[in-house]
Amino acid sequence: MGRREILELLKSVKNPFTDMDIVNEGLVTKVEIDEVENKVRIYVAFARHTPPHPFVMAVNWPLQAKIVRDMVKVLEDKVGYLEILDDTTLQRYYPLNNEE
Repeated sequence: MGRREILELLKSVKNPFTDMDIVNEGLVTKVEIDEVENKVRIYVAFARHTPPHPFVMAVNWPLQAKIVRDMVKVLEDKVGYLEILDDTTLQRYYPLNNEE
């Protein structure tokens, strides 16, 4: 599966706050595919679009968690190993543990 196909699938994931798809909204910033290792790494712009205030961060976390869950649901049976990272902080949103 190529980058274009992955982006097309991710267009079905909506930001619950804006009701826009996450690709056209600009939340998906990069898709890396390692065909040898069968890995897909997706970078999202969560930190960049969240003001650094504790209250705002707390309000945004459930929205971001839902977006990540929806991304996984769309892609989990179509790609091998999937990793979702923040493009600014490199915080890993998925998988949540170190087990692969």
